Amino acid sequence: MGIEVLWSAESIIGVQRFFGASWSWFFKTLTILGTVPAIAVVFAVVLWIWGRELAYGLLGIILWATFTNVLIWTLFPVPRPHDPQIEIREKQTVPSFPSGHTVTATTLWGTLAAFDRIPIVVAVGIVAGVMLSRLYLGVHYPVDLLGGVSIGLILVLTYQRLWFVLLHWFSGRPFRFFLILGLSAPVAVFPFTGFLPQAWEIFGAALGMGIGMPLEYWYVHYSPDILPLQKQMLKLAVGLGGLALLVLVPRLIGIYGVALEVVTFAIAALWIVFLAPALFVRMKLSSTGLT
Repeated sequence: MGIEVLWSAESIIGVQRFFGASWSWFFKTLTILGTVPAIAVVFAVVLWIWGRELAYGLLGIILWATFTNVLIWTLFPVPRPHDPQIEIREKQTVPSFPSGHTVTATTLWGTLAAFDRIPIVVAVGIVAGVMLSRLYLGVHYPVDLLGGVSIGLILVLTYQRLWFVLLHWFSGRPFRFFLILGLSAPVAVFPFTGFLPQAWEIFGAALGMGIGMPLEYWYVHYSPDILPLQKQMLKLAVGLGGLALLVLVPRLIGIYGVALEVVTFAIAALWIVFLAPALFVRMKLSSTGLT
């Protein structure tokens, strides 16, 4: 057994047999750390605690990673694992290489570690957990995971070097630039709704951000304050509690459908970038840059 193990089914079968079927719930939960809901929660926390610069920078690298994934999937449509001994525990509609979950997890958590917002060991642990979950769920070969983490690391290191250049360039843009950028976001995402995983969630989030970003910039200009721990926890409880209600209530009462997905994620994104920051300012949990 040599390097060919990287694209063989043996490692997948071995992981599935080692853990057994009873661990399915754990790995399905763990794999969420490389998906759109994780991006939304992390983006919200970063925006509310550390401000728009890091938050929108984080969003920028996620968009870059998504574009890279789509480009590689289009040029090299590698088939998914298909050995009869593998139990496929998750439905996928895009090619296997690279693992999109691994690229997303690496860029999301790796960027937070690169900017000293979380310990490196935490980021490494999360990425490793996501990679293991993709094997357990039977949807990726090891080479897909190694390719995903390599691509993610290259993006993080490159982005870190470009950070101050990008920050300087964006800081000099007028309001109309951000208005056009926000409104063009859902238009740019729409052509990919038939291809990307969780495409309609992404489109809804882009729509909400397209509306919310210029509104926040114009009417709130949110500026997070350094607060005592109790007030920071209160801010997160209010913000994440409102977000959870917006996303979970329709599901709890049994309402589903594409239109609902779009509306739910649009309102959730609007809450994250505009409504919650405005509420924090009203509650004296944050200040505003407006005079």
